[in-house]
Amino acid sequence: MSSSSTLPASAVGHEAVPCGEMTSPARLASSGEPRDTAGIQAEFLDFRGDDRQHGPVPLEAIPEQLRAGRFVWIDIDCLKVPPETLVALLPGEMLPGFDPRLIRRQDVGDAAVSELKLRRNEQLLLISLVGVVDGAAGLCGQSLHLLIGEGFLVTFRYGESAVLREVRRSYLRDFFEHAATPSFLIYEIWNEQVDQYLRMQNRLEQSVETMRQKLRTDACEETLLELADVTGELLALRKRVMPTRRVLEEIVSRKTSLVSVATLDFMSGMIATLERLLSDITSNLEVLESAMNFSITVATHRTNRVMNRLAVVSTIFLPLTFLCGVYGMNFEFIPELAWTHGYKFFWGLSTLITVGLVVTLRRAKLL
Repeated sequence: MSSSSTLPASAVGHEAVPCGEMTSPARLASSGEPRDTAGIQAEFLDFRGDDRQHGPVPLEAIPEQLRAGRFVWIDIDCLKVPPETLVALLPGEMLPGFDPRLIRRQDVGDAAVSELKLRRNEQLLLISLVGVVDGAAGLCGQSLHLLIGEGFLVTFRYGESAVLREVRRSYLRDFFEHAATPSFLIYEIWNEQVDQYLRMQNRLEQSVETMRQKLRTDACEETLLELADVTGELLALRKRVMPTRRVLEEIVSRKTSLVSVATLDFMSGMIATLERLLSDITSNLEVLESAMNFSITVATHRTNRVMNRLAVVSTIFLPLTFLCGVYGMNFEFIPELAWTHGYKFFWGLSTLITVGLVVTLRRAKLL
């Protein structure tokens, strides 16, 4: 399931194609790749004219590139860049009313998910996203912050970002062949974030089906622990998708000059995709709940059958136990003990009682 349809020239979205397979090798050879300098990558994209240009930007040349009218993308790994470097790289005149050190202190835990929202002023737009990746202990969050200004985009990440890694595989092809405005980068990142959610949902959907089959055959303790893990992952995914949808709705409803109208139109299609995704997550949770209830019902039925058989056996042996108790008492005078055929009488009476009870229980369909 794809997160949106193909974009027009002003808001690009195509399948991921490695840079080495692009149809304009001469352009790529001249553009170069952005260099990672102590956790900071900077590159320019020039949309002016038919012959577009792209290339790395030294950190000290960023203001010059902005004055020249080129769009600059700055990618920052907050785990490698100290706060004082952020302040020096992104001065107050570039980011009015925004302190980049606030981004540096955020993490990817539950607090980051709860703070997932949109912040804006007249000149800046800050979008906070939390993606999901598989980790050793289940789903892990990956924070990604997009700071959009006039002529630049700053992405703040914490170590490796799966979303940006996928975006970098195709964004240059889209830039050279289709994109008309810098907003295409915003779309590319959002599109990949939604696709990441969809891929995770598809993986969990397979886990749900596997768990449903296991619960039908063997609801052992190990299976129940796996059920708890899958349910927890579904809830964790929903916890991240819901605020993402709210942020996207706010971006689309409150238009800004920092994102082109065509890009906003196509981003609005992602809202319906996220709603369907939330519906699928809810359906999977209901499937797990139904499978668990079915497993409990089957276990209860089996327990009832066992208890029924135990009750039948107890019913048969109860009168026999009574007879044994009577004739096993240590009274001095028990007439039957003096009978010549007393022993045979005891077994005959026991057999008669047993046969009578078996016939009665069978007629009552209890045996």
